[in-house]
Amino acid sequence: MTVDTDLEDINQTTVYIPFNDSDDVDTDAAPPSLFPERDFHQGCQLRFQACTAAWGKCLKRMQELIHSLHMPVVESVVEQVKKSYTDELPGLPYPELPVISVTSSSTSSSLFDEISFRLEESTDELFEDTNDHFVTHVFPNDCTTITGTMKTIVSGFVSRSPTGGQDIKRKPSTSLAAYNIALLEAWYRSVCDARDDLHHRSRLVVIMHDFEQLEPQVVQDMFEICSSHIPRLPLVFILALASPPSPSYIRATYPHTMLALLRVRDYPFPPAEKSLHNILLETFFDPTFEPEIMIGPTTIDFAVEFFTRHSSSLGGLLSILQLAHMKHFEEPLSVLAPAQALGRSNDAAKVLLTPDAFPFLDALFARVHESTLITPVEHATSWRSTTVDSLLSSVETARDAFRMRAKLLRVAFRLVLRVRQVMLVHGHKIVQDDQTVPDLMCLALRGRLGSVYGHLCSMVRKLPAAQLEDFVRVVHDFFEGVPEDVKAEEDEVISRVETAYKMLGRGASAQDISGPLGNWLSEYFKLRIVALEDAPLWDIWYTGSTPFPSELINPSPRASILAGLIHPQDYVSPGQWSRDDEDDDLPDISILFKGYLESAKMINVYDWFESFVVFLEARKRRVGNTRIPDGANGTSRTPSRKKGKRKQVEDEVVDEDAGEDEEGWLVEVQARFIRALQELDYLGFIKHTGRKADHVMRTVFDSPE
Repeated sequence: MTVDTDLEDINQTTVYIPFNDSDDVDTDAAPPSLFPERDFHQGCQLRFQACTAAWGKCLKRMQELIHSLHMPVVESVVEQVKKSYTDELPGLPYPELPVISVTSSSTSSSLFDEISFRLEESTDELFEDTNDHFVTHVFPNDCTTITGTMKTIVSGFVSRSPTGGQDIKRKPSTSLAAYNIALLEAWYRSVCDARDDLHHRSRLVVIMHDFEQLEPQVVQDMFEICSSHIPRLPLVFILALASPPSPSYIRATYPHTMLALLRVRDYPFPPAEKSLHNILLETFFDPTFEPEIMIGPTTIDFAVEFFTRHSSSLGGLLSILQLAHMKHFEEPLSVLAPAQALGRSNDAAKVLLTPDAFPFLDALFARVHESTLITPVEHATSWRSTTVDSLLSSVETARDAFRMRAKLLRVAFRLVLRVRQVMLVHGHKIVQDDQTVPDLMCLALRGRLGSVYGHLCSMVRKLPAAQLEDFVRVVHDFFEGVPEDVKAEEDEVISRVETAYKMLGRGASAQDISGPLGNWLSEYFKLRIVALEDAPLWDIWYTGSTPFPSELINPSPRASILAGLIHPQDYVSPGQWSRDDEDDDLPDISILFKGYLESAKMINVYDWFESFVVFLEARKRRVGNTRIPDGANGTSRTPSRKKGKRKQVEDEVVDEDAGEDEEGWLVEVQARFIRALQELDYLGFIKHTGRKADHVMRTVFDSPE
């Protein structure tokens, strides 16, 4: 492939080289596997498809939950926009500019996208009300000056057609300035005339993102200008705030003279921590929803820590869970996570009955025969009759058992939370009441929730008659709402709860009911809240205690750069590092960095260059001393017996060639030194100082061993 461009043109700052995967890339080659010793040819591709399907199911569920969290705030904001100029206090000396503040530190722009959709495109079919308002978005980069701010607001509206067609382009020479609010007023009048809107129902909504990052003086001038043009221009401002609602950022930052022009309505989003708990609970611990992959306690711990300490963003939570799914599907056996992942039995046999799939079958065979799927008595003879179909059938059996075990764990955990909530409502003191919902999730997944439900069951045994009746009713209603397959599995405990419910109706004493009921619940929790690692082949559907790849979402660039400079061989393919002596293959920047680490705070550049030359000369001699065998290039290595004047002339020619080669070698070494030095300068490892022109200063002093 050739690129028609002049690389010597000094006026050309950028060169685009198109990528062509047909040059030297084999597109039919399978992607590399991290575990080639127990993987097969199509394993990576099939696992990618399974990961996409599993994450898609989980993502759809979480997006529905986020949408349900947004919906109350969206409904309130939309309703407030509609009545912003109709529901006003009488007797005001001047109209107030409607301002709506939406406080949230966990939500993303999707909340304001939903608000924009509801205001611009959504239609209320019940009351035949069309939301034909106009919305524009303003970001901090557009508001460095008052002129830029007004231009962004005015242009965001007037660039649209008044009749709702395509956006229009104005001629600046024949109209008002783009930042003049009179231009917006004239445009709005034409909109009302085109729509025959005599009552001016359409609102001009300005959504200001990251409001805390705006310059207060610019915002103050903007509100004063807009306030002088209402109600002729029905402007409504929606402010996106990330600071806590109390104390209010708006009231603490802006003077009273400006706040007197505004009518501020606050709509705080649910607390970020509560949103996180709700999403984790309703996604992975909801009896009516079964994720393809169950996350483990280490993933939950990392997600909570990252959410509370670094970034309380729901988008960040989605990224963490997606990485957990991708990490899980690195394991070759995870290709069996979905039902019929390899197709039907005949198709699966075609995929696995190939020579490259034998290591995968060996690993699967070992896992199945060391699990509880096969009794120890049958081990001696069952391996002789094992087939691909029997292995896949064992995996299907383990899948059904794991999914039912996980579902029963979810049901029991939700009952623990319900009992805990009832006890708190009745004023009982809970041991370790500072434990959050994610803490309880991790304890349940590890099978260590005994102290929690044990204390709750002991409290159930001591409940008075009035509280016991309410408690039994709550537990009875809880089991009425579980899925039918759970009811079939939990028939014993449900029948006992039914017995206690009927005994209350017959007027039995509280002591006759509370004691047995507490014991029944304790036995039920002990049976169901156990570690999922005890299930056979659990690591196919459960991440367990696998460490979360935190370096992917919170990388350490400094450590990576130092490691790459000190050990560059770790960042290239094994075939590219074939020498026995690693020093012979070190890149120039690594050679220079070794001298950098051995020097003092101030580095003499000339001495640094001399050591660089010595290193390259020594390497050149080592490479040059490698003897070429006779006949390697078709010539004989037998020394010549030339004598006299002829030999003297040839020696002089050789000396001249050697001198020219030596001069060229020195120029090359200088160029390589300058390039490596500039690379270290670009990475920020050296600092130039005016005290000594031939010295540079180190900026990094500690390095890994």
